[in-house]
Amino acid sequence: MNFEIPKKWSDLLNGGDLEGVLALYEENALLMATFDAQPLVQPSLRRKYFENFMGRPGAGVEVDESSLHCIRLSANIYQSTGLYTFFYEETDVLVRQNARFTFIVSDEDSSLILHHHSSLVPNPTSE
Repeated sequence: MNFEIPKKWSDLLNGGDLEGVLALYEENALLMATFDAQPLVQPSLRRKYFENFMGRPGAGVEVDESSLHCIRLSANIYQSTGLYTFFYEETDVLVRQNARFTFIVSDEDSSLILHHHSSLVPNPTSE
């Protein structure tokens, strides 16, 4: 079993490899992106999203490997969930955004992301 998509995805993103990141997605994959309100269902929309994020100074992501949970959904499909932290510089200040993710991946021929949902972790409310 190959549950390596979170690591592969983060390594490519951190390496600034836009084409490599985009190649991980199946052509009709759905990306529910952390920093975009609309579902990104076309390759051109995913490209624009990653160009914008990766174009930020110091942009990257850290996967919390202790949070990873992978399960096989069928013979050729698995789900990987966990937590990661996006970071980038804004006005010379390092911004860190905690987020959670779900990847649904087909590993029939090569591992391709079919669905990627990412959302910010809500801040705890103080009472």
